[in-house]
Amino acid sequence: MTVLNVIQYCAFAAAIAAMPFLLVNWWKYIKNQPLNRLVTVRAGFPIKSVSVFLISAGILMVAATIVTNHSRREALNFLHNLPERYQVYVNQQQVADSEKIISSLKEIAPYWAHHSHPTKRIRVEVHSDIRTLTLELGRDSDDPQEYWVFYPEIALNNEIGRITTSAFDAY
Repeated sequence: MTVLNVIQYCAFAAAIAAMPFLLVNWWKYIKNQPLNRLVTVRAGFPIKSVSVFLISAGILMVAATIVTNHSRREALNFLHNLPERYQVYVNQQQVADSEKIISSLKEIAPYWAHHSHPTKRIRVEVHSDIRTLTLELGRDSDDPQEYWVFYPEIALNNEIGRITTSAFDAY
């Protein structure tokens, strides 16, 4: 997982570094296009700068997708294989009805964006004898019962899915 995070950061840095070269070379290419199509003198297409930018952006997207899918699977596996003894904390307060929270979190799924954004953050920790799972939920700006689920352990793209539930209305 750490290797993929490093790959994401490097690909992001490469794409940002390639962007000015892409813009300058693209501008030169467009500026040197002849007004008359009969003229055969043309500047070469900026293959190198376009390629470096597109390859870096592609690597970034692939690595982010892999990290997101892996993190979602890891969180869901933890939730589905919880031992009998576990404790759930929401905003550092122990929850009395932890089964409702766990059943809601088991519904984490990828979701298409719909021009909204997360607002208030809710921190959820599930403690077992084996390990602790920490998630952050961001209440959706349009639908107050929809929550964006974030996995703080991953770097750039830490949203692993969404849930729709009334279990967190009190928080």
